[in-house]
Amino acid sequence: MKVWLKQNARGAGLTTLALGISLVTFSAAYAFEGAPMFDEAVKSGALPPVDERLPSEPLTQDVTDAIGSYGGTLRRGFLGPSDHNNYTRVVYDALVRHAPDGGQVIPHIAKGWESNDDFSEWTVLLREGMKWSDGEPLTADDIMFWYNSILGNSELTPSTPLWMQNSDGSVAKVEKLSDTSVRWTFGQPNTAFLLALAGQDGADKSINNLVFAPAHYLKQFHPDFASENDLNAKVSDSGFDVWTQLFSVEALPHLSGNRPGTAAWVPLNGSTVADETFTIERNPYYFAVDSDGNQLPYIDSVTFKFFADKETLNLAAVGGQIDMQGRHLAMSNFPVLMENSDKGGYKVITYPTFGGSDAVLMFNQTYTNDEAIGEILREKDFRIALSHSIDRDAIKELAFLGIGEARQGVPAPFHPYYPGDEYAFKYTQLDTDIANGLLDGIGLSERDGDGFRLLPNGDRLDIEVGVVPAFASWADIGQLVVEDWAEVGVRAHIELRERTPHFAMRVSNDLQVEIWNEDTTGFPFSGQPKFDPRSNPSLTLAPLVPQWIKSNGAEGMAPPAELQRIMDIIDEGKLSGRDRQIELAQELFRIWADNVWEIGTVGLTPMVQGVVVVNSKLRNVAEVAGNDWPLRTPGNTRPEQFFFTD
Repeated sequence: MKVWLKQNARGAGLTTLALGISLVTFSAAYAFEGAPMFDEAVKSGALPPVDERLPSEPLTQDVTDAIGSYGGTLRRGFLGPSDHNNYTRVVYDALVRHAPDGGQVIPHIAKGWESNDDFSEWTVLLREGMKWSDGEPLTADDIMFWYNSILGNSELTPSTPLWMQNSDGSVAKVEKLSDTSVRWTFGQPNTAFLLALAGQDGADKSINNLVFAPAHYLKQFHPDFASENDLNAKVSDSGFDVWTQLFSVEALPHLSGNRPGTAAWVPLNGSTVADETFTIERNPYYFAVDSDGNQLPYIDSVTFKFFADKETLNLAAVGGQIDMQGRHLAMSNFPVLMENSDKGGYKVITYPTFGGSDAVLMFNQTYTNDEAIGEILREKDFRIALSHSIDRDAIKELAFLGIGEARQGVPAPFHPYYPGDEYAFKYTQLDTDIANGLLDGIGLSERDGDGFRLLPNGDRLDIEVGVVPAFASWADIGQLVVEDWAEVGVRAHIELRERTPHFAMRVSNDLQVEIWNEDTTGFPFSGQPKFDPRSNPSLTLAPLVPQWIKSNGAEGMAPPAELQRIMDIIDEGKLSGRDRQIELAQELFRIWADNVWEIGTVGLTPMVQGVVVVNSKLRNVAEVAGNDWPLRTPGNTRPEQFFFTD
């Protein structure tokens, strides 16, 4: 039995302590302190005293800078209901979390874990006495409700998430051992289990990301527990057609507005992401304290104010109306933000990403709406030619303020998965002679009167590049790329779409090329890596490959041999020890860069949610932190510790 981490003694590991997690068990006589906002409720008996609201072994955090004081509202801006990850990133509500630097997985809701010798069995240990935000106990039954009634219900979960599948496609076994322990059993070793668990966020955007849920609340919306008449009435009263629609809303805090949660702040009184101002308020039963025994969070509430567009949101940040945020702040505004920081009462910090490229062009390898276009997108020399035709130095200066480096979408040099300079910079040299030669060589030598290349069928080649304008400077970067491609005779155009239709077109195989960032580069063996076409959601790499796999070749499209090798590498990596994982990951990224299914531009910059404004009076905000979607940045920096000074 491998005991990885149990929270029962200070000094359980210097590395863990360095990341700010003190393994302390407070004695029963220890005087916990709670937020003054609950004093009247405690005095009247409406709320138990703080020591009765905490679990017997609360998570105890060493603070980033100082023990904080209670009170205040943290102001953020968001772009409406589809911007729910804005909320998800703040609360980062998972059984285990990524550490602030992204270097390891640490306890959170779970106090620890154990594995057997071959890593095929994992036991997750919960905190005795922990409660949901409404005061009801959180136990192993809440994980089993997820397993049996959400994951195990084909109407709610038509296909099993990859992280819960055995190598033969069957579902991993989950069983309750006690009220505070649950065991996962896989059909093979699963060394990536903890990384996967760190990405299963109880406040995430989809029920497919849950791994625990408030059974006492959600049973009223589930046909296995509610009477048919009662459930039908609830569905009708809520304006839905079927119970799954109602359940999928009530299961997620930001859509329900009333669902009990475990995060530091929870939506109350019906507040949802559909509101003009979405408000989450202090959870009176939050399970964490600082090293002095003060219950976290320090801040009373967090508000997300709606802005119609990111330009208006950026102006609000410049004006000092946002307290801590990197999301939707354009890197191009960095000079303006710095210039106005004193006047606006804020400072600017940066969280550069540690992997990939901060703007990549992904080519759909299963595009079929136009067969001639699809064939070209699948042609490796076409992608190499387009990569050689991009002036990355100009993009770096114009869109990235001269920061970062021209590179492909592989990890940073200091990352153990780095495949080497040859692959990081492969095909990144601006060379229109190489580009023109390759394009001519694949049958695109004929041009029209405007100098644009013609397809073999005589039609003008015209590539659509899909861009979501809410993020970074991707529209500007896309336009620069389109102009570069025109120099070698390839016509392309930008299509701006909001997230909802853009994401729908990913799934429906309707995108040709899209611009995104490589924000999962450091995590190829967990979560939903973008280089695995089986991931959901994924970039528009090969949307028809999952259909081909599920139908045993009857539907969809088979992956090319190189892409199949990447899937095999990912599968082997989940079974392997750390040294073998590093070898496999480096091979994966060599294949990835060589086949250039995505074209990288510039990376290692703070463009992607890494230009962060911080109220000058806000404390315990990390100056340095890992920045990536799997880390839920800034959630990994422990916002529950943030506090305001006078």
